[in-house]
Amino acid sequence: MKEEQLLIRRMLGGDEQAFEAFFNAYFARIYRFALPRLNGDVEATREVVQATLAKGMRRIADFRGDSALFTWLCQICRHEAVDHIRSQRRHLKHLVLIDDRPDLRSAIEAL
Repeated sequence: MKEEQLLIRRMLGGDEQAFEAFFNAYFARIYRFALPRLNGDVEATREVVQATLAKGMRRIADFRGDSALFTWLCQICRHEAVDHIRSQRRHLKHLVLIDDRPDLRSAIEAL
């Protein structure tokens, strides 16, 4: 915990190396946390983890220390994953499939 507190103080002080250390220390752990929540989608997981860590960096001053920093980041990651899934669902609802094969076109028109 003392290492976390020191890292947070350094980040709050604007220490660039602290931000890099934060990213390096938590990327793999948050990635392992997020991957099953995103059904093994590697690209989506990378995006969510990067968004999680970016938000964590921006909001580090909001971290109260009631839990471990990793636990706090997991909560952010949960929200980011849900937002990502919702976004994908909205995108799929508006997806229009175009197929020029006459057999499929007639089958679709029959519906």
